[in-house]
Amino acid sequence: MIREPLSREEVIRAIERRGNGAIPLVFHKWWGEGLQERYGAALDEMAAPFPEDIYTGWYVEPGTETSPTANPHYRLGYRDDYSGAERHSIGRAAVLLPDWDELDRFLEDFPDPNEPGIFDAVKADMEKNAKGRYKLGCWWKVFHERLWTIRGMENLMLDYYDAMDELKLVGRRILEFDKVIIDRFAALGFDGIFTSDDLGHQTGPMMSPAVFRELYLPLYEEFIDHAHQKGMHVFLHSCGDNSLLMDDLIGAGLDVFHPVQKGCMDMEETARRFGDRITFLAGMDVQYTLPMGTPDEVRREVRCLKSTFGRPDGGLLLAAGNGILSDTPIENIEAMLDEMSRT
Repeated sequence: MIREPLSREEVIRAIERRGNGAIPLVFHKWWGEGLQERYGAALDEMAAPFPEDIYTGWYVEPGTETSPTANPHYRLGYRDDYSGAERHSIGRAAVLLPDWDELDRFLEDFPDPNEPGIFDAVKADMEKNAKGRYKLGCWWKVFHERLWTIRGMENLMLDYYDAMDELKLVGRRILEFDKVIIDRFAALGFDGIFTSDDLGHQTGPMMSPAVFRELYLPLYEEFIDHAHQKGMHVFLHSCGDNSLLMDDLIGAGLDVFHPVQKGCMDMEETARRFGDRITFLAGMDVQYTLPMGTPDEVRREVRCLKSTFGRPDGGLLLAAGNGILSDTPIENIEAMLDEMSRT
């Protein structure tokens, strides 16, 4: 039987492992690029009976090369023209800080987290849609991903060994920015923070655990502690194999980890080693099972997630592992949503 949306209190109990009630759902309707265009209104009609248990609010993040606001300085790129810049990564984004000699200029022109208007849409939407629900304040990219955006991946991999002091300066500026954003979400009554840092590739972390502990761990500790002081949980999305970093993330106080990527992390071993210390927002495999399996195979995998990560005290939420690919059969998506929603 498909249930009604869970209350804020029920979600908190699941996150804090204080009772094994219904499993909260969030990001289970994560439509990837092209999916909405393929199915149109049929997608939303099919998904309508499967409610989100967590309200997600997204503030307007700083731009990269250009600002999303009327203020041209609300962006990470300090140069007026990046047309000739080196390009990297998905979307061929510009390397925003190509030369460490320009670090002072970059830091002087860093965006202001108190930028007017960047929470206006959140405020308006939550008044209509967030009543009685757990509220999760969201943005993409926290530390590694943000430095990757600023320096480009190839530069960053070298910086871990050649420019650690400079990375620490930029990391500190990112942290101070994000702490204000946490404060602004807290002032609106949000219960948690969701952000991302794709720390892993297919077989391990993108940096050595020693580099992670020197550069990123102190930032995570202060970030999470700041959110906890505001009474908020912290959710982290990180693709790839994060097995070697889980003890550090848990030690830093992380509350919820997403997605435990299939094919990268051993789900049973991850649940066994860490399930009594952290809550999992377990993600359905969107690479293989969801686009290529049958509806019955999809249902079996959802049941496997529940049995693997579910505990007598809770500690489990369910989601898609990432954006659902546009070639995914709509009947598979419906099977996933239906099976996730069953108690």
